[in-house]
Amino acid sequence: MSELICNELAKSYSHFQLYPTSFQLESGYLTVLAGKNGSGKSTLLRCLAGIDPACTGDVTLDGISLKKEPDSYKDQIGYVSEELTYFMEKSALENGELLGPYFSNWSMERYYTLMDRMNFSPSKQLWQLSKGEYMKMQTCFALAHHPRFLILDEPLEGFDPVFRKNILSIMQDILNEDVGIFISSHITETLKKLADYLLFADNGIITFHCPEQMDAFLADKLKRSHTHIRDLLSRNS
Repeated sequence: MSELICNELAKSYSHFQLYPTSFQLESGYLTVLAGKNGSGKSTLLRCLAGIDPACTGDVTLDGISLKKEPDSYKDQIGYVSEELTYFMEKSALENGELLGPYFSNWSMERYYTLMDRMNFSPSKQLWQLSKGEYMKMQTCFALAHHPRFLILDEPLEGFDPVFRKNILSIMQDILNEDVGIFISSHITETLKKLADYLLFADNGIITFHCPEQMDAFLADKLKRSHTHIRDLLSRNS
């Protein structure tokens, strides 16, 4: 089992502040970060992934500090976001060949296998990809270096049920491999059906809720009628 520990992590911008945040995640579990757009979800995930430096606090993964050992920490994190850029003028295959070896556990064979499972062609240049194709490519790349934790920034919003079912199936498989998943979403209805744990972002304040707390919390906070991704999955099973 691996543990990701966030200790008093905070980030400030001229227009927004992520207040000091502490929580602990374990591998093999799926944690959902919920909240409205602009509530601090992406800011927190970018800090956890080491994309943006935090102003204060630190994150450790099995004792490896992001602040003190950033390369070793990032080697164990898979990160997927619409805003993340690769070599856009090159193909998914070329990106794997160029960037994959920077990760100690990179597997080109696993990269091929995942792309095939997602019905994704590795020959297209990345600038030619649709939003959905780009997220598929990123997910395959992130998993091909065998991370201990996979961080996904709203990977399912705006996509068809077939795509959602495919990626959720892969997520279930990697949970069985004892990988931890941390996924953000503003689709909030009945999140307890999907999540083992729930974090909620509200104006830069992050609160943590275990399964026993979810029912009461969701009844108070999540009174919406949006379609839930688990519902979409069950409809197409």
